[in-house]
Order: sequence, then structure tokens, then C-alpha cells
Amino acid sequence: MSLTVTELPHKEQALFRSALKLYESHQYKKGLKISDQILKKFPTHGETLAVKGMFLAHVDRREEGYETIKRGLEINPKSSISWHVYGLVCRKDLKYSEAIKCYEEALKGDSENIHILREQGQLYMHVRQFSKAVEVRQKLVKLNPSFPPFWMGLAAAHHMNGRHDLALRVIGAHEQTATGDATFGRTQVSELLLYKSWLVELTGDLQQALESLKEIRPRITDITAWKEQKARLLLKLGRREAAALAYQDLIERNPESDEYTAGYLACNGLDIARAEDADSVLEVIEGLQQQFPSSNRLRFLPLTFCTGDSFAKAAESLAKFALRKGIPSLFASVRALYADEAKGAALGRLMEGLATQLRDTQRFSDSTEDEPQSALMWCNLYLVQHHDYYGDYERALSLVDETIRASADTVELYIIKAKILKHAGDIRGARDTMDFGRQKDLQDRYINTKTVKYMLRNDEVEEAEKTFVLFIRDDEPNKVHEIVVIQATWYMCERGHAYRRLGDIGRALKQFHQAIDVFTTYHHDQFDFHAYSVRKAALRTYIDILEWANTVFTHPLFGNVARAAIECYIELHDRKQAGSPVKAIPSPTDTKPLTRNGAAQHGQHHLSAGIDEAKAASVDTDPSGASFVDADDHLAPALALVERLEAAVSDQAETHILAFEVHLRMRKYFLVLKALNALKAIDANHPALVPMAVRLGKALDTDASFAAPMKAALKSQLAKSFGDASIESSVASHPESLAFALAGAKGLLSLGDADAARKLLRQAPSEAYGSTRTLAGLLEAGQLLTKSGASTEERDEFAVGAKKVLPLATCF
Repeated sequence: MSLTVTELPHKEQALFRSALKLYESHQYKKGLKISDQILKKFPTHGETLAVKGMFLAHVDRREEGYETIKRGLEINPKSSISWHVYGLVCRKDLKYSEAIKCYEEALKGDSENIHILREQGQLYMHVRQFSKAVEVRQKLVKLNPSFPPFWMGLAAAHHMNGRHDLALRVIGAHEQTATGDATFGRTQVSELLLYKSWLVELTGDLQQALESLKEIRPRITDITAWKEQKARLLLKLGRREAAALAYQDLIERNPESDEYTAGYLACNGLDIARAEDADSVLEVIEGLQQQFPSSNRLRFLPLTFCTGDSFAKAAESLAKFALRKGIPSLFASVRALYADEAKGAALGRLMEGLATQLRDTQRFSDSTEDEPQSALMWCNLYLVQHHDYYGDYERALSLVDETIRASADTVELYIIKAKILKHAGDIRGARDTMDFGRQKDLQDRYINTKTVKYMLRNDEVEEAEKTFVLFIRDDEPNKVHEIVVIQATWYMCERGHAYRRLGDIGRALKQFHQAIDVFTTYHHDQFDFHAYSVRKAALRTYIDILEWANTVFTHPLFGNVARAAIECYIELHDRKQAGSPVKAIPSPTDTKPLTRNGAAQHGQHHLSAGIDEAKAASVDTDPSGASFVDADDHLAPALALVERLEAAVSDQAETHILAFEVHLRMRKYFLVLKALNALKAIDANHPALVPMAVRLGKALDTDASFAAPMKAALKSQLAKSFGDASIESSVASHPESLAFALAGAKGLLSLGDADAARKLLRQAPSEAYGSTRTLAGLLEAGQLLTKSGASTEERDEFAVGAKKVLPLATCF
């Protein structure tokens, strides 16, 4: 039978406890030596084996560490220490569900262990099991009611569990047991009081919240937060005059805040979203503009709700101010207004008129003196972007070239010209123009970044890397690796797409996963705040962090890389099924043994393993992404990404299209139908809907292994939702839409009808598709045409047609 810690001899007990202290101080190698020292005398001591495994896992011997921990648990399966250790290692490896199970096992042997309970509570908060977090933290409060962070943690758990009344009760109980402000510093006391007042508001007792807010004013350090809550409460209580004064005070602090302006308007019974309030809202905002003439936001705000002459007047005021100040971002600031065709046209007419006035007299019509020489340049720059927005690339290029001849050293002109060339399909010209502009100001980080992005879009991976590292600090020995360290997700994303276009799926997946890992890190970084925030009583900020962390994977860039990675996995699977598996493309250095100096050249660096413990340089053992390409199962990682997208962005059509593709290949037909129905709920007229339904029906017909009763049930549901719709009828019913033609061609290719798909794709440049013939759509059509086995003559014919649509394009 295994010895417990207390049954070890006194000397070994001391060694065991010193090993645990070494773990806390991150001295893993020393701790490993002590563990081995104990195990020489007591090789079957389960708890020491578990601790040794923990140290092994922290010195990059993870698999051996897990095996050692499990061996220790086999010897002593009831050891609380061993299960706790196992939980710590699982938590370190982000296996939160497994860690929770380990903590639950640990508590069976030591149900009142405060350390285990505290860590378990943090894990429950992290995985959003708030009801369980409440239970655990209630135990902690009972075990040690004099420790304030336990009270704070319990309040936060109740709050996130939707029980604001119980959270308020917990804070009140803590105040009765606390020994005054000495428990926390002045800032912490202020935060706690503001949080308590917020809880009172959330419970619906607005008058009490306002009264408590007045009482705590002398003890508050975050005055702005106090004023915000006061204004909000006064407005909710209907005390509009007092609320208006409160919001006026806030606007004086920050006239750029939309929240303050909206609150001030609400005090006057106005809503910026109500069309009937437009004249009154404008009058109020004009009054604020007179009080705060430096506010850019107040100057812009009328454009969002005014129409007709009022809009023109507000737009003219904003435009003249921006042109006199030389604000390059004028178009970017009003671009959202172009969604309203009337406003877009009005802005174009306004800027054309101002440009004419400046060219003819160097003054605006109401000016008493000449405007700055640069005003006409900025006006032309706006018009260039205006023409680009409407697809008039030749006119935009003509005007920007004219402006460059007059102001050849203005970097912004080259940035906009490059953007126009990109939109027109001249990727190489866009890259060259952006790089030429970069040469005008080599200290400008922004244009350096834009140049790198354009180089990658031109598939110049190595040149982009050389340009990127120009802004990595000189004392950094591994500049390439630093790109990963600084979490440049845009670079990883663009580089991944470049590799994908070059046919290097292994490296593409490597880049996509690096970007995905960054977002995963963002999400996991909240873990440290579960302890820190309650210790500092920063509960308002803690709640904000938890709510923000729930939105991390909704970021557009995460969706971009996740979808691209899924598509890569699908391609790998399909190629493998077709008997022509993709092979990783090795680099010249892949086959050479790496020295320590070589590791540095490959973008690796030296990491600290612990206090005063040097760690050998890690080596990228898979620079070509071969592990992704050569994996036995490509659908499993694709499915994991699909599930993450479904959890984060289930309101996006692309999520369910990819879910359909993955589940169909896995023959999970009920999930395929679920994805179809989800897509239909989002957009019942989506171009991909009918082709996907036809493919599902075909898959059911050809899969003899699928149970007949379930097949019949699925086909019945399919017929009920889509009838006897066909791909041909779907395309024919939308003869003016290139999107429907592309979706139809994809469906036909998947069904093996390459001839029919090719017929559709060859017509992509046809005038019948009108304005739907976008650059992205034509590029996709060209790629699908190649995939369909089109002849050289057919591809050349397509390229000629595409060039007629986009004469400046060089990518066909």
C-alpha cells in the first residue's frame, strides 16, 4: 500500500514540501531533482510521482509528465494532492473540463481545502458554469469569512448568474463583517462602492441607488463613473432637468461621446433615431456645437439623421473644416453615409462644387481670404475615393495622378492610388504604387504595414517579410519570430492566404492556426483576472472583462482565418479521397540539422524555464506545416473550428455553409440538414441553399450504408423544405445574379457534372450579370473554371471577357 505524505519519514516530508515551494517559485528543474531524490527511496510513493509528473510537464516533457501523474494516481487513486496536481497540469494545457473533473476528485478526499476550492471556483467562472461557481464560493466564504476576496468572488458569481439581488446581499454582508476601509485601499473602496450602487440600480431600486450614490461621493476616486451613473439614474427616474445638467457636465468632460449626447437628447425627450425629431435634435446639437466648437463628433453627428438642405448644410460645414485642417480621413469618416444613395450623391456634388471654387478662386464661396494651398489637394483626394466607391476607376486614377503631379510628396495620395488599383484588379500595380509611396517616408509605420499587406496579396511572401521586420526593434535577435510574439494577426492572415494561393496548404494552415492561437490566447488571458479582480475589488471591470471575453471569437479576422483553415482541411480531405493527396512543400533548410545558431535564424528564441533556469532554444520542427497536411484525419480539426464558429457567429451564413460541407463529408446527415435549415433561417433566398439541398439529396440516394428509415425521414424533411428544386432552376430564376451562377457551378462540380458547371462559368463575364460582376466574383469564377478542367482556349476566352469588365485588371 502506498504511503501518504504524512507517512513519509520526516526528512522526505520536508523534501516533498520544499518541492511544492519550488513549483510555486517556478524552479521546475530543481523541483524535479528533489522529486527524484524522494523516489529513489520510495519509488511507489504516488503523490511524489504526481508531483514529478507536474514538473516534467513544465519542462517540455508533457507526455512523460502525464504518464507519471497517472501512474501516481494508479498507486493512490484517493490522493487529494495527486488529483490537485493533475488538475493543475490540465489547467496549464487549457484542458479546463478535465481540470474541473480533477478538482472534483481532489475534493472527495479533502472537501475543505481552500486552495482547491478557490481554483475550482475560478475554473467554473472561466467555463461560464456560474451556478456551480456560486456553490463553491459559498463554501469558501463559510470556511474563511474574514477574507474579502472570497466575498467579492461570490458576488461576481451571483452577478454573472443573473442574481443581482443576491450579489447585493453578499456585498452588504461583507460590509458588516469587514473592519472598515483598512481592508482595501482608497481606490478599491471606491470601486466596491460604485459596484454596490450599480447593483442597486440593476435590482430596479433606482431611488435608493441615487441616494446611495450621493452618500458615497466623498469616498469615490473615479469621478467620471460616478457622474455617469448619476446622470443615468436621474434620467431613468424622469428628473429630466437635473439629468440634463448632469449630462451637460459629462459632455464638458468629453464632447466626443455619443453616449453622453444621446443621454442629453433623451433629457429633452428626443431620440436621434426618430425621423420626426430630426429638426429638434439638430437644434440641440447646434447649441452643443457652439459650446464645444472643437468637437469633431458633434460636427459629424447631424449627417447621420439630417436629410435634404439640412444635410447639405451640415456636410458643407464638416467638409470645409476638414479641408482647411488637412484631414486625410474625411472620406473614411463619412463612408458609412454612402449606404444612403441620396446622401452619397449629395456628398459628391458638394465636393465637386468645393473643388471648382478652390480651382477658380482658391476660396470657398463664403471665404473672405484664400484657403490653404493644400485644401484643393485634400478635396481632390476625397473625390478620388468617391469615384472609387462607385467603381469609376479610370476617373479616379486620372484625378489622383493629376493630384500627385501637383503634390508628389504626399504619402496619402499613393496609398489611395494603390487602393484604387487593387479594386480595379491590378494587384501588381497596387503593390508597386504602395511601395513607391513607402519610399517617400521610410519612418511611416502605417504605410510600411500597408505595403507588406499588398506584397502578400501579390504573393511576395519573402519580400513582405523583409519589409515587415524593418520596424522590429534593432536589439531583437530573432526578428522573424518577433512577428509571432507581437501577435500581428493581420500579417498571419494575409500570409496564410498568400501561401494558399501559391498552393502551399501546409504553410497556409500553419499561418491560419498561428492567428487562431492568438485569439485563443486573448480568450484564455482572462483567467488571471478571476483571482486578480476579486483581490482588488475591481468587480465592475471584472464583469466587463467576462462579457468582452464572450465576444472574442466574433472578431471578423478570426472568422476570416477560421473559415480559410476549414476550407484548407476540406481540400486536403477531398484530395486524399480522390487518390491525389496533397504533399507538404519542404524548404531547403527542412532537411538540414539545426544548430543552436540555426535555431535563432529560423525565428526561434531562448525562453526561461523558471527562476535562473536556462532553456535551450526551441526549434520549429515543422516549418512547412507537414503535420497539418499529413494528418490521418483532416475533418476532425475542421469540425472543431466549425463548432467554434457556430458558438460565436451562428448568425452568419458562411458558418452554416461550412458546417454543411464538413458534416456532409462525415456523413452526419441530420447535422447537414440542421445546417441547411439554419442557413434558410438566416436567408431563405441564399444562392447556396438549393445547390446544398440537392447535394444532400444526392448523398442520401447514394449512401447505401445509411439506415433506410432515417433516410426516408430526412428526405421527407428535405422535400418539405425545398420541394423538387434543382440547381438549374435556381440559377435560371436569377439570371441577373452571378452569385447564383457561382453557387450553381459549385454544386454541379460537387455532383460531378463538370460540363454543366463549365458552361455556367464561361458566361460569368456576360453583360447579363450586370453590376454583380465584381472582381472577387470573377476571380472565383476563374478558379472554378480551372477546377472544372477547362481547356486553355476556354480559360483565355474567360480572361478576355473579364478584362472587358475590369479593363485595368491584371489578375485574369
